[in-house]
Amino acid sequence: MTELTKTLELKLVEPNAHKRGKLQETRKAYQKALQDAFNARCTTQTEANDVVVNYDLSGYAKNALKKYVPQLITTYNASELYDDHPVRFTNEGLRLDHKPENAIEWYVKIPHHEDYHLWMPAQPNPEQRGWLEALNAGDATMGESRLFERDGTWYLHVTATRNVEDSSGESAEERTPIGVDIGEASLVTVCHRDEHGSPTAPKLWDNEGKTVRRLRKSYFTATRRLQIRGSERIAESFGDDLWNQIDDVFHRVTREVVEYAESVENPVLVLEDLTYIRESMNYGDFMNRRLHGWEFAKLHAQIRYKAVEKGIPVETVNPRNTSKECHACGEVGHRPRQATFKCTNNACWMGEYQADVNGAINIADRYLSGESHSRKHTGGNDSAEDGGRLTAPQDSQADATQQETLGTYAS
Repeated sequence: MTELTKTLELKLVEPNAHKRGKLQETRKAYQKALQDAFNARCTTQTEANDVVVNYDLSGYAKNALKKYVPQLITTYNASELYDDHPVRFTNEGLRLDHKPENAIEWYVKIPHHEDYHLWMPAQPNPEQRGWLEALNAGDATMGESRLFERDGTWYLHVTATRNVEDSSGESAEERTPIGVDIGEASLVTVCHRDEHGSPTAPKLWDNEGKTVRRLRKSYFTATRRLQIRGSERIAESFGDDLWNQIDDVFHRVTREVVEYAESVENPVLVLEDLTYIRESMNYGDFMNRRLHGWEFAKLHAQIRYKAVEKGIPVETVNPRNTSKECHACGEVGHRPRQATFKCTNNACWMGEYQADVNGAINIADRYLSGESHSRKHTGGNDSAEDGGRLTAPQDSQADATQQETLGTYAS
């Protein structure tokens, strides 16, 4: 096992004037406390505590200061302080909350002072979603975090640590690609080819797909009725319970996907590149809402970080026509039913085939053809910044008349 540590970047999404003011207050108090402790040449945590104890900061910021100032004085031997030191918090200071039903999925609690904290919507670096998922699931541990402003935008850097198994070091040619098809009928389908090139051992999580569809339908139907009746808090509580059930399904399925990969010699999991999926999804407002809500990014992230923990590499391919092409002859066919692919090439032996398995094989074959690549992004994000009213965590002691809230939350 190898211990990996990574710094995750989260962008705070457009704080309103009230929250921006609170962030600036925290930074001003922190930098004043840091400057005074530095000027006092504090070389121990006790000395630093005597200086910072009376500042209007959370205990998490004070404790970080007590550790940092002696290091700055004795280890770094700094002769002066820079003006742009970020606000540091100890590992207990931040709290993550995931609302997958919202346009902005992630929220972070930022300590302001002892009895006041701010809930802020945040967007992760898309390349680091897997690490954030691991933190949220408790499969990685959170270290120190740092709050800072850059070009008018506020950011958090969060240190995360997790153990991963050492990679066996096989080359790409020696790997066995396992195609992973994420869909609406079968939540996930996996398949690979054997040593003779024949598709083998497909596994479908179609019952889980039915379960998630049922839970999502229950959520949207019930919450709409409750909201019409004015029962916003009941609707939110009901929704949280259903989304927790969906999360449980996702975690179990993605764990089983990785277990499937472990049963294959020298595996590499091959996923469809989310960038292309989102760019190509334009089926009208209703279908776009359904398909985007199917949490492609969430399932991708969970498969990624769980695979990394087991030392299994993950690659992505362009998904163009993976569900439309015949895996046997490459002819573009059609799907007479949701779960059935029909090849239109009369000379092809295949005829009809299970549609999701056909897609999974095509995904695996694109790795074999050399089309795989690391996940790339062209400036877009996995979760939109726009959207209607959201259900979001609310600040402690928040004054609803002062804040532009995104909904209610029992914090």
